[in-house]
Amino acid sequence: MIGGRTGCALVLMSAILPSYANAADAKSLGEYGAWRASSYLEAGQKVCYASAFSDQVMGGDKGRKPTFLLVTHRPNDPGQVSVNGPWGFKKESEVELQVGAMKNTLFTKGEFAWTKQAGADKAIVISMLKGRDVVVRSSPVHGTAITDTISLDGFGKALAAIDKDCGVKR
Repeated sequence: MIGGRTGCALVLMSAILPSYANAADAKSLGEYGAWRASSYLEAGQKVCYASAFSDQVMGGDKGRKPTFLLVTHRPNDPGQVSVNGPWGFKKESEVELQVGAMKNTLFTKGEFAWTKQAGADKAIVISMLKGRDVVVRSSPVHGTAITDTISLDGFGKALAAIDKDCGVKR
C-alpha cells in the first residue's frame, strides 16, 4: 500500500506526465528516496526516466502543482535533463537549474524546460550524483517568480535503475 506524500506524488505524476506515458503503461523500476524510476515503450522503443517532485516551494500561485525534474534515456539520447512546471512557464523565459555551485540555463516551451548547451545534460547529471539538492528558479505564466528545491536523496540509485533497464553504460 502506498500512502502519504509518496502516494500523492504518484497520483500527481500520473496526471501530469501524459507525454511520458499513461500510468497503466509505465513500468515502475522502483522508488529510491525522493526519486522514482520508470520505463515505457514509445513507438516500439524503450524510454526510461527518473523523476522527483520539488519538496520545498516558494512563489507562484497559491496551491500550484509542484515542479518536477526528470532525467530521461531515449534511444540515441540518454541522460536528457528536463524540468516540468505543470502550471506553464512564461513565454520565452529561461529556467535556472543549480546543483551546488554549478548553474545552467534552460530554455522553455510550454510547461517543459531543457538544456541549451551541448554536453550540459551530462554535466548536470554528474553534479546531481555529487549534490544534495537541485534548486530550480523560473517564471510562471501567472503569478510571482518560483524557486523550488528538489532533493537528490536516492537519485544515484534511480539513475542506476534506468541505466540498467535502458542499457546505458557509465
